[in-house]
Amino acid sequence: MSAPSEKTISKTKEKQHDENIRDYTDSDVGVSDNYPTGIRLTLIMVSLMLGTSLMALDATIISVATPKISTQFQALGDVGWYGAAYSMLLTAFTPIASNFYKYFHPKYVYLAFIVIFEGGSILCAAAPNSSSFIAGRAIAGIGAAGLLQGAFGILTYVCTLEKRPLFLGGVVSLFGLFSSIGPVLGGELTERTSWRWCFWINVPIGGVVFAGIVFALTLTGLDQTTRNLPLATKARKLDLPGVVLLIASVSCLFLALQEGGIKMPWSHARPVGLLVGFVTIFFLFALWQWKAGEDATVPLRYLRHRTTVWGSLYLFWDNMASYITIYYMPFYFQAGLNQSPLKSGVSYMSLAVPQMIGLIAGGGITTATGHYMPVILFAQVLCATGAGLLTTITTSTRTVLWATYMVLAGLGLGLGVNVPHIAIQAVMETDNDVFIANGIASFFGQLGGSLGVPIGNAILIKALKTNILEKAPGISPATAIDAGALAINTLATSESLLAGLRQAWAVSVGRVNIFLVAIICISVPTACGMNWLNIKTISREREEQKKVAARAGLNSGSTEDKREDKGESV
Repeated sequence: MSAPSEKTISKTKEKQHDENIRDYTDSDVGVSDNYPTGIRLTLIMVSLMLGTSLMALDATIISVATPKISTQFQALGDVGWYGAAYSMLLTAFTPIASNFYKYFHPKYVYLAFIVIFEGGSILCAAAPNSSSFIAGRAIAGIGAAGLLQGAFGILTYVCTLEKRPLFLGGVVSLFGLFSSIGPVLGGELTERTSWRWCFWINVPIGGVVFAGIVFALTLTGLDQTTRNLPLATKARKLDLPGVVLLIASVSCLFLALQEGGIKMPWSHARPVGLLVGFVTIFFLFALWQWKAGEDATVPLRYLRHRTTVWGSLYLFWDNMASYITIYYMPFYFQAGLNQSPLKSGVSYMSLAVPQMIGLIAGGGITTATGHYMPVILFAQVLCATGAGLLTTITTSTRTVLWATYMVLAGLGLGLGVNVPHIAIQAVMETDNDVFIANGIASFFGQLGGSLGVPIGNAILIKALKTNILEKAPGISPATAIDAGALAINTLATSESLLAGLRQAWAVSVGRVNIFLVAIICISVPTACGMNWLNIKTISREREEQKKVAARAGLNSGSTEDKREDKGESV
């Protein structure tokens, strides 16, 4: 067979060049052939949505099961750890997970974190005691860190910035849906079968997510600068000293919050020493991050972006508020109002369903208008109003009132939670920058949520000690606290004492909600620190820049082809 002539080769190159030009001059701004469409896009989105639903189930299904678990293990003092162990590891590993996505293929990193999460869920389901249950929660927290960062980062390969708020709202809205279903499901499982099924249920869902990602997700346009490095270089750049220092500092802080004011007074040497250890180790971590430069777990250059800094601080307070409502309102329903775990889950939906609606509405409004700051400011007004009214709850508060208060708080929490992540994607341009900046913001968000649970527990226990003495004299506060929220009937010897105990629990949860109001009020000025941008405008500018760059590259390639045809050196 004869070789093709130079003239034929030249025509073939020109034809290919024209086809490439047409690809980059699509009439619809922001459309790219690299973005998945049709059934593949649907499968990817469903998988990411179910991945976040795993986190929602783990965060909310335990809320109505916590009183039962703590009562069975006779470990009310460990309640803070049921949330803190999960949140502590989720917090510490959030920026670490971002680095794994930066240096390795996002698809396989996401799959690995699904496996880790499922392993932790299985350990929780089979736990013989409180300690092993806490260990399972910690492992699940590591997996959850990777699922959250993976969903945020993978979206950069799925759609344009302009459409990303809607897609992000879709991914996180299922979090809201499962947040509302989780308490009901948890109550049903706890009451009808066992609280252990609250964790076994994660296994089949995780299997569906794993299969969906394996078969549907194909990433193109990856930044290979860091992912093509030798394995030894990647291991060095993963900043293992920084990882150790970060985990150690966060652990000291959580231990101090778990023990100070609960197991021993704050003046005791142990909590004081742990706080000193936290400050010292965190200082060493910050110093190491400065020395490590671009290879740091938290590269300091990202902290020069006001949106990253203020968005991170906003998420710190917003997540703290969310976790407090998740973990402590069920105590009001079950101990204060004498509701079963199932009915408690139904009651919690008055916050969870509006939160889901807020998530979807927030993404839709931002996609339609391009503006995200008005959404977050309106969200905080709603949330502060609802939380303020929740401080007044007692056993005689009518259902329509506490439900209305929770609707307001839930709408506010849902509307605002995605805004910092949308803002970060507006100011960061590369996929690696989005992974790292979102990791930093999520780190602060999870830190806030993690701190909120033990702080709330300390406030609850302190309030119970005072209120039980006042409203149920004759019953030892220590005995009532150790017995747990579901053992109230076994402690009271009369109807008046029983009513007093329930009122003590209800008012004590109201004291926790005073802290909730303070948190939301603090979050408002931090939200105002972010850049006020229009993502529709930024998205169009970026897509146009890509087209111009593509045309320039193709024109350069065409010039080189012509020089090759003339026999010129390149």
